[in-house]
Amino acid sequence: MKYWLDTEFIERPFGLDLISIGIVCEDGREFYAESSEVDWSRASHWIVDNVRPQLTGGGETLENISYGIRRFMETDQAPVLWGYFAAFDWVAFCGLFGSLSELPFDFPQVCLDVRQWQIELGEPQLPPQNDSKHHALSDARWTREAWWFLAALPQADRPAGTANFGHNGVVSPAHK
Repeated sequence: MKYWLDTEFIERPFGLDLISIGIVCEDGREFYAESSEVDWSRASHWIVDNVRPQLTGGGETLENISYGIRRFMETDQAPVLWGYFAAFDWVAFCGLFGSLSELPFDFPQVCLDVRQWQIELGEPQLPPQNDSKHHALSDARWTREAWWFLAALPQADRPAGTANFGHNGVVSPAHK
């Protein structure tokens, strides 16, 4: 099953401080959590002005967030995770469990990236994001919409040699 994720975080040397995480599952379920462990003294003015006002204030410990994600995904034996510009989101996600090698269950050790797929497909214009930007759950929902948009592109519109993620979320060779 596919999951689309997004995080909000504070960048710091050698790491990230998770602010919030949103995950949307293809079966319609959603997960959202905010961290109670954010060190706001490290936040940029941009984070304080654009991310913090959207938070509900119902923060949880990072450990509790990791257990919530485990419960959210525990029945899936083959999850496929997607993000948009997902590198930092993936680092923040893995950090909830300690590290990449400590991911639970059958979690993959990779997060696929909608933005990279968009580039591979010749950069078609993605649908606009109508919900709040820089809110982890809203951004995860939009990432799902962007994925659906790219998956629905006709094969004839795809450049030769590009990846086809199809509706099962697995990479397969491009078809002519």
